[in-house]
Amino acid sequence: MKKQIGVIGDIHSNYTAFKTAVQYMTERGITEFILLGDYVSDTTDTAETMQYIYELIKKYKVTAIRGNREDYLLGQRRVLRGESDAPLWLYNSASGNLLYTYELLTNEDLDFFESLPISYRYKCEGYPDIICCHGSPVNNRELLLFHDDTAKKWLEKIDADYIVGGHTHVQGECHHNGKHYFNTGSTGIAISAPGLAQCLILHGFDENEPEGPSWEAEFLNLPYDVDYVIDALYEKGLMEKGKWFVVNNEHILKTGKDVTPELINKAMILQEKETGNPVDWPYIEEEYFTKAAKILGIPDYRVPRKDAM
Repeated sequence: MKKQIGVIGDIHSNYTAFKTAVQYMTERGITEFILLGDYVSDTTDTAETMQYIYELIKKYKVTAIRGNREDYLLGQRRVLRGESDAPLWLYNSASGNLLYTYELLTNEDLDFFESLPISYRYKCEGYPDIICCHGSPVNNRELLLFHDDTAKKWLEKIDADYIVGGHTHVQGECHHNGKHYFNTGSTGIAISAPGLAQCLILHGFDENEPEGPSWEAEFLNLPYDVDYVIDALYEKGLMEKGKWFVVNNEHILKTGKDVTPELINKAMILQEKETGNPVDWPYIEEEYFTKAAKILGIPDYRVPRKDAM
């Protein structure tokens, strides 16, 4: 007996890539999905992405968990309600991308995010349990990496043989002491796979198999219309409001190269050195993002676009 589950994560408002992944999977006969969080932000089609998630839930068996981006957005709602003293977001290179996304969400969307767990134990009779998470089973911001021991350490901790996660945007698998970690990569903004929607299909084998019950991952890299997604950054106003952070997103979509943490940290360090004052996110001046981007080799794609118009 064989079971199939479609696993999709890190959509980041890229409805075009999301729809490509779902359509491919349903054409393969898949009727069950696990969604691993970070559904929105970074590209423009937030409302379309949320509507597609709701339609998927109505039509198929869907398990969804909450990513760190959903937590950020819920945190901003608490600020606006006077329940938190965290900073209000503003339209700049530090928080403009998040504010743009927040203003496209409804209270129903945010309530949906709040209802989701950060991890979930998938159980199905005859098959091994799977721990499903965005980052780690206890922290949706934690990175489980292949090049160090973080993934292996979690495999040692859990009382299951499988973890399926995302967050790193790096697709792949790790096997340790008879246990297995599968990272689906990013459907919406894949690292090292520009123009491709990354996701995976879990193939389940029950106790009737000669080697006993198990799961195998089929990793997918599906081409989609990335040019539309990049054009929409400009045409739908995200580039204007998110500035250098969104230029960096365009760079990832075009090249698969991600220096997002370095961009933010470098801008903060440059501002602190020049002004002599500590910098609190998101109050980072644009000139320092410009300098940081130049150091990191991120082209300003906005300039030739303006010249071409």
